[in-house]
Amino acid sequence: MKMVKSLILGTAVAFAATAGAQAADLPVKAKAVSYVKICPQYGPGFYYIPGTDVCLKVGGLVFAEAGFYASGAITNLGNGPTWSRDDTALQWRTRGYVSLDARTATAYGTLRSFILGGFEQRDTNGFVGINQAGAAFIQFAFIQFAGFTAGTANSFFDFGSNYLTLSVSSNPWNWTNLFAYTANLGNGLSATISLEEATTTRIGVPGTVAGVGGTQQQSPNIVGNVRLDQAWGSAQIMGAAQQARFAINAAPANHTDWGYAIGAGIEIKLPMLGAGDTIKIVGVYSEGAVEYTGLSGSPYGGVAGVGLGFNGGATFGTVTDFNNAVGNNSATDASSIMVQYRHFWTPTVRSSFHAGYNEARNIIGAGSFGSVQVVQYGHSLAWSPVKDLTLSLDVLYTEVDMNNNETDKLATWFRVTRTF
Repeated sequence: MKMVKSLILGTAVAFAATAGAQAADLPVKAKAVSYVKICPQYGPGFYYIPGTDVCLKVGGLVFAEAGFYASGAITNLGNGPTWSRDDTALQWRTRGYVSLDARTATAYGTLRSFILGGFEQRDTNGFVGINQAGAAFIQFAFIQFAGFTAGTANSFFDFGSNYLTLSVSSNPWNWTNLFAYTANLGNGLSATISLEEATTTRIGVPGTVAGVGGTQQQSPNIVGNVRLDQAWGSAQIMGAAQQARFAINAAPANHTDWGYAIGAGIEIKLPMLGAGDTIKIVGVYSEGAVEYTGLSGSPYGGVAGVGLGFNGGATFGTVTDFNNAVGNNSATDASSIMVQYRHFWTPTVRSSFHAGYNEARNIIGAGSFGSVQVVQYGHSLAWSPVKDLTLSLDVLYTEVDMNNNETDKLATWFRVTRTF
């Protein structure tokens, strides 16, 4: 009996040893390795580029849209046709963007570079790039370091974004090449001084010589703001000085004058009305710097002037920074006021309401001096059924009264937007 027990025990030991040896030869499942290291200090989506200390966020946006009379009342003249034509009632557009945001911590603060660009789009006028410029485009490309910003970015005159999908004529909105410095004064208070290219804000002067005149640049625009950001919202005062060069009485295009714009804006959070609710008010006054009032409704402005009218692209008149039609060097006075309110009905459904007014005086029209008033009312209804997907429907009413020519138009626009 002892012999049998010893035999069974020995066999079990031998079997266990053999099994253990075989198990040691089998492949062992390795622990999961995180090949992407997250950069939590800059928010979600940032990760270290392998082998570097650079944190990178890759994003993008795609939208598809269609509507009636999306260009509203405002057209750009002298800068090529806009992507939507006034004589085309039904318009379509699709566009895609890619963004790259790279940041590195340094002894002087964060070093940041940002790029936002897009590709050939499909719209009512065919395959064109942004502003009819080609197959690809860069909208923003700038570097920020130790308070400095250099590159193509939003003008530091601007205050926040438009709540509607459709562009509106009373919202200052320009991006341009610039060199700027922002000083952080503490407690959410900052001040910025910026030297900016005038391509998107200077709108030309009649009587120019050989296409030089109002488009000639010898000085950058000088832009400054003081901004306050607090838990209740934001506020800003801003100013800009802009040079114009043009001819008087057919003389060489060497006359120099300066225009200016001043403005203020405030955006207040209204959680008592709804989570995420805000109201924004922006007002601007200018002399010889009309586009700072947002009259064209476009970030590209118009170097030869802003024309207004509906009839097959024809205009009632043209607004320029200076009126030299009769040998007189007269600055155009312009002003604008805009009120926008955004209300969240539910966490996924929101409405944005807009009311805006523009006025420009001492402008050209039918060979004489005149004025123009633009009134706009709009509403945007947006629904985000899932994260990063938004469906919006905009309605914008525009009324233009220019040199005794009155007209109005109702624009409607539907857009599907996916961000990532």
